[in-house]
Amino acid sequence: MKSLVKYVVCIVFLILASASADTTEDPNVAAAQVEVSGITIDPAVLMPLDTALVTITLNNTGQDAVPINHAMVYDKDLLILSDNYGKVGSIGAGNSLKLEFTIQARGATGIFYPTLSLDFRGAHFLRYPFRVQVQNDPLEMSVLSKPETFVEGKKDVVQLHIGNPRDNTVTGVTITANGTGHEITPASYFVGALGSDTTADIPVNITPYGNQSVLFTLSYQNGINQHNVTYTLPIHLGESRKQANPVLSNVVLNDEGDIFRVTGDVTNSGLETANGVEVTSGEPAIPIFPYKLYAVGALKPDDFSSFEITFKTDTNTTEVPLQTSFKDRDGNIFSTDTLLEIPRKDTVAEKEQASPIPDKAVYVIPGAVLLFVIFAIWYSRRRRE
Repeated sequence: MKSLVKYVVCIVFLILASASADTTEDPNVAAAQVEVSGITIDPAVLMPLDTALVTITLNNTGQDAVPINHAMVYDKDLLILSDNYGKVGSIGAGNSLKLEFTIQARGATGIFYPTLSLDFRGAHFLRYPFRVQVQNDPLEMSVLSKPETFVEGKKDVVQLHIGNPRDNTVTGVTITANGTGHEITPASYFVGALGSDTTADIPVNITPYGNQSVLFTLSYQNGINQHNVTYTLPIHLGESRKQANPVLSNVVLNDEGDIFRVTGDVTNSGLETANGVEVTSGEPAIPIFPYKLYAVGALKPDDFSSFEITFKTDTNTTEVPLQTSFKDRDGNIFSTDTLLEIPRKDTVAEKEQASPIPDKAVYVIPGAVLLFVIFAIWYSRRRRE
């Protein structure tokens, strides 16, 4: 019985060994089951002199492990910065393997095809070209809107417009502003990722103090590569064409002995609302009650309001500035002066003292004429006699 069992075991072993020998594949056949299942390039599109990380995924779709001696990437138009894989090892049946290479673009642009080379142990090799694109298209920055004229000390909004003309998304997009002496908010603006053929608008508030230009710097990352784009915004100070402009009219000066009283109208001839309009007198005048300062309030374009102020000054004053102030929508204060002529009191007194002389002449001259007429009549009658 034992000999029969041994005999059966031997036969089974021989059958299994024979079946195993029949199913063992040729090394070339096994290597043919290794394929490139995916390639990722970061960044997807390079710029000249950019560095990119290439990740290549290999899959073994066969039933046997496949040993690989070495792996490499080569190309005459690109720089291969990473070392070759001298000993890769084996890819088990149904398993995958990732290989990473670092490449760098040269100065040329276009589409290039570097090649992946795999040398299998005891079998043939695999050559697999893949696509690498290099574009010289940086992000673009421009000014979408700005005031026609900057006014010193007045806040205005500048609308920046940025766009991505590239075929891939860029990240870490940031705009910074540098303008010596100016008040700029925000000084830095983080946009984040900007997709292909997309744009973003960024409002920047600028309060200028001087004619120094403002330099905007657009920074972004293409993969791990840092890039910058700059834009210079000239600042030319002047007077705004739209700014509120309170103008005084119908001004009447009344001398009331100890004080002067001024009445009139204030009209907003600008194109923006004048807020908190106030009228008062400036030096050498001294504002006094009851109307030291007249608060008009808000005046819309082409709107007007009456005002009344009182002040006193010495007898030698010939001009007094009427000060008109207002605030814009951001609370900035603007002020203008309108000169008002003051008549001298001593001149008026001299005219009043000189006025009696002509009054006496009114009586003296007709009396002399009457005497002359009487004398002429008397003389004429005497000659007749």
